[in-house]
Amino acid sequence: MNKKTVLMVSGSLRNLVLATLAITSLSACTQSKLQQQMQAELGTAQACIAKQEAQGQQLSEQQAETLRQLQRVQQQLVLQQMAIEAKPQVIERIVPQGKCPPVRTANNKTSQTREQPTTDKQIVGLREQALIAGLNIVMQARISTSVANSVVDARNIQMFERNGEEWVRFTIYNPETKEPHVLERKRLRFQTVQTANPTPDRRPVVEIRFTIGKLTQKGEFILADRSASEYPILIGRNLLRDVMLVDVSGNNLAPLQRVEDAASSSSSAAKK
Repeated sequence: MNKKTVLMVSGSLRNLVLATLAITSLSACTQSKLQQQMQAELGTAQACIAKQEAQGQQLSEQQAETLRQLQRVQQQLVLQQMAIEAKPQVIERIVPQGKCPPVRTANNKTSQTREQPTTDKQIVGLREQALIAGLNIVMQARISTSVANSVVDARNIQMFERNGEEWVRFTIYNPETKEPHVLERKRLRFQTVQTANPTPDRRPVVEIRFTIGKLTQKGEFILADRSASEYPILIGRNLLRDVMLVDVSGNNLAPLQRVEDAASSSSSAAKK
């Protein structure tokens, strides 16, 4: 091999080495740029995910706070309803009292009898005595025009079927003797009642015959445990309507008149 040929081969090898180095350098540069681009995109994605997680956490906290506020409002409404039932703010027409001079008896003493306006309706105060017909049980009743439905203290409430119809068996206790009396009545319907629990109760409604003053009638009562209340019976608007007038200035304005008492009074008047 002559000298010229050697020089040509050496030049070719040099060019090949330079080309290889250039390609290697270009490939390394390209890979570095791709890695930087991928790292930048990965950082952007991670920042987006972190932002979304922060927004989701904030939304969850807002929903939890809203739920707590709703629960507090519901509890306040329940407490207000219980306070109204216990001490209703009754706004009723006060029966006017005559300003005439006091009537004097033969002994020149002022009559202690409270005059009532002439009406065919029973005048009642905020507190009256109620007689449960057939049981000879007298209970204290709270008269409230702010309550729609009447309630009676009933325990051991049990539902059963009779002749294809739903009936209710429940116990009423004599407030004086604590003697239990088991009654059975046909269930008229269920009434939803708001209590201290978050979920309202569905309580049965039955018909019970009762007497207040001179008035004896059948009425619809919700059965509920009122052992914690001072008044076993709560008389609402469903029983007051059209038959009773409420005088908010007094109590026990309707002396209890039993059926047998009225019959004996009529007999005595006939004999005279």
